[in-house]
Amino acid sequence: MTTKHDQFWNIIAGIPACMVTTEDGDYIRARPMAPFVNKDARTIQFVTDDDSAKIEEMLLNRNLCLSFADTKTMQFASVSGKARMTEDKQLIKKLWGPYCDVFFPGGPDSVSVITLDASRAEYWDNDKNKLLLAFEVTKAYFGDHGPDLGENAKLDL
Repeated sequence: MTTKHDQFWNIIAGIPACMVTTEDGDYIRARPMAPFVNKDARTIQFVTDDDSAKIEEMLLNRNLCLSFADTKTMQFASVSGKARMTEDKQLIKKLWGPYCDVFFPGGPDSVSVITLDASRAEYWDNDKNKLLLAFEVTKAYFGDHGPDLGENAKLDL
């Protein structure tokens, strides 16, 4: 794995929620979910209700896109790949946490796990503090060039 690949996985591992985008017929739908990021396996997993529309949409079209944003640090990432679903009870037990008790009152028997096998990604990594960011934006406003907000990379995973 390259340094850029490591940077991508480190960025998304530090963001507690992302938008999961699926196709719903002629529409594109996105909803917030809590990702479980596994850098070594190059996967991102989500616990979801067994009867979730996401599962039905994913079974019709396995392509998913995830969008991550941390506006405090100005770090952003997007990742695409193929999704798969499992009802593996050991995996559900491994991922189950206190938030699951809140969002899934039916307990572990009422959920499935969606796994995204990541294939393409892009990230924007800010390497500046808030003062330097403000300076870059101000400089761009009065200048002829956009602000330098840090590194941007597109990756094949």
